[in-house]
Amino acid sequence: MISQNIKKFRKERGISQKALGERLGMGQSTVAMWECGKNRPEHTTLLKLAEILEVSVSRLCGSEDDMIKVNVLGNVAAGKPIDAIEDIIGYEELSAERARGGEFFALCIKGRSMEPRMYEGDTVIVRRQSSVENGEIAIVRVGEDEATCKKFYRNGNGISLVSINPDYEPMFYSEAALNDVKIEILGKVCELRARF
Repeated sequence: MISQNIKKFRKERGISQKALGERLGMGQSTVAMWECGKNRPEHTTLLKLAEILEVSVSRLCGSEDDMIKVNVLGNVAAGKPIDAIEDIIGYEELSAERARGGEFFALCIKGRSMEPRMYEGDTVIVRRQSSVENGEIAIVRVGEDEATCKKFYRNGNGISLVSINPDYEPMFYSEAALNDVKIEILGKVCELRARF
């Protein structure tokens, strides 16, 4: 279905295979392979392709289900906290039914501390919320301008932000330290879109 749709939408927009390939930074032969069904675009290419052809990814893939766009707001550290970027660098799609469960945004994973579950370049879909249960994976702002993706734990002694990768030490903030360092939960990771 996707092969037929690439061809259909490309022709409807009056774009040649060569021109489409150039806009994607690929050769005409790659586009031809997609259209004859011998190959399929990777996920990141599929996003660019949908944007160029002015259709949703779900429609390009042959789904007529209602989908909404979720903005990818930049990178989040799976390692030491990095600046919390809120520039829109792309989008992911979420079913309208799922999206009714709250407000969502997406972030691209940077770093290795959440391996082997999340790898650098993967995208996480995050439901915006200010609290999570102990052990849930959250996007947490540390200080004013940094954010990280970690398992969140709170007890009487303070807050621990824990990596999945055992090579990374937990980040612990005692109750006393929390007077100086602001820790804020931005949301709960509810879906992983792995990069292949």
